[in-house]
Amino acid sequence: MSKNDSKEEKEKTARRRKRFWDTVQPALGVWLRNKFNFTFDKSFEPADIEGPVLVAINHASAYDPLFVGAAFRNKPLTFIASEHILRSKWGPFLESNISFIPHQKGARGSRTALVTIKRMKKGESVFLAVEGEQTWNGRPLPVMPYTGKLVKGSGATLVTYLLEGAYLSAPRWSFSTRKGKVYGRPAGVYSPEVLKKMTDEEIEQLIAKDLSFDTWEWQKSRPEGPLKYKCIKGGNAEGLERSVFTCPSCGAFGALRSQGDSIGCSCGFKMRMYDTGFFASPEPFETVADWEAFDKKKLAEYLEEMRRAAGEDVVFTDDGVVLHRIKDGHSDEEAARGKLTLSLSENRFVLSIGDFSFDVKNISNMTMVLAGRVVFSDESGYYELVAKKGSRTNLRKYVIARELLLKE
Repeated sequence: MSKNDSKEEKEKTARRRKRFWDTVQPALGVWLRNKFNFTFDKSFEPADIEGPVLVAINHASAYDPLFVGAAFRNKPLTFIASEHILRSKWGPFLESNISFIPHQKGARGSRTALVTIKRMKKGESVFLAVEGEQTWNGRPLPVMPYTGKLVKGSGATLVTYLLEGAYLSAPRWSFSTRKGKVYGRPAGVYSPEVLKKMTDEEIEQLIAKDLSFDTWEWQKSRPEGPLKYKCIKGGNAEGLERSVFTCPSCGAFGALRSQGDSIGCSCGFKMRMYDTGFFASPEPFETVADWEAFDKKKLAEYLEEMRRAAGEDVVFTDDGVVLHRIKDGHSDEEAARGKLTLSLSENRFVLSIGDFSFDVKNISNMTMVLAGRVVFSDESGYYELVAKKGSRTNLRKYVIARELLLKE
């Protein structure tokens, strides 16, 4: 292909994506309003901002790109998104009609940052979830390292955009969406001239301040009382065992099961979740965030006990998991399937499945994709662990275990 052919093809793709945006964007707002009761600050007009913008958001749900896309009328956006989207059955269609910058979660992100800066220098406006991943518990996550450098390097206007109520509308662990209230609004708009005078750290602190949104404090602060979020199907607690994993009564890991509005354990423990997201009783936990803190505390204690004992033992094990090796070109191949195990052997914590074993300390990155996928990398390559579709397998506990082990 000649340079002229390549240029013509790029221009053709850009025109097609512009037509798709202009066609779909108005209808998207109507669909989101009906599904989630989504509204946004219409006094803010993104098209009034000259040049490219970098839209930084608090990442509360899988629908966040749609919420922001609906709100940024007349300002087409390029989305930094997990590359697993382009490996899905919808990948070719999305890549053809929407401008993406694929990012390999669980791999180093320097290439993504360089591509983003290059694209913004050419005039593209970019959507970025600065926390790196969607919150599991309704509380904010730290801003990703090097975000300040990316913002300054882009030379674009920074818009910090806050989404209120998105977590309760589509909790990461849930099998169902809920209709309640989602509201989008700009928290701040900062020109390139202002940003140039700030250090990278100051920019990251500014973003963190603008986008720090605690779902539970927000619910408690409402004068009329917490908002209710009605499940489209199923119950309020369905799927919660994909997030939390320790029974507060017997201490067992991975024995929790949800049904309808309740989650419990075979030991007899049971808790009910209201449609406000709070549990029916503040004891032992008031929120999912409280339960997560308990999970981490108990798991840290257990891992330390195992290390002191210096024997060999299993931390977790789950059946029906598939290991994929991710290749270039947004493709993958099955490498193993069966039982996934985290165990202590010869003073090393090892993650194993089939014929593959990974020393946890040698895994450079490890993070979740949606609720049933984990991506990670080590010196041998880039991998993805996938739980059976629709299963209640909690893969997140493996990610948390690795985080705790690396802190030692």
